[in-house]
Amino acid sequence: MSNPLEAISMNGVNVTKETILSWIQEWSEANNLKIPPDLDQTFAEAGFDSMHSVELAFHLEDKLKIKIDETVLYDYPTFASLAEYLVSQVKPDDGPDPQLGAVSGNAAGGAGSW
Repeated sequence: MSNPLEAISMNGVNVTKETILSWIQEWSEANNLKIPPDLDQTFAEAGFDSMHSVELAFHLEDKLKIKIDETVLYDYPTFASLAEYLVSQVKPDDGPDPQLGAVSGNAAGGAGSW
C-alpha cells in the first residue's frame, strides 16, 4: 500500500475506507437507508436527516473507539469523504506514537533540545 491512510490496524482489525463504508452500510440498512452506488453523493441526497447524522456518528464512534463530533456528516458530507476522514483519525495500535516518545524521552535534555 502506498498510502498509509489506506489501512490502519486497530484492535487487530484493519480499518480501511472500505471497512468504514461497510459499517455505514450496516447501520444504514438497519435504519432503512441505503448507501448509493455513487459514494460522492451526499448523505442528504441519500435521505439522511439530522437525527440520522447524529446516530451514525455515535455508531461509528463506538466501532472506532474514538470521539467523533456529531456534526461530522456536515463537515464531510459524502460517503467517500467521511470514510477517508475517519481512517485518518484512527491511531494505529502498534505501539506509542514515535513523536510522543521522542518528546518525553528528551524531556531532561534542556530547552535547546527540540
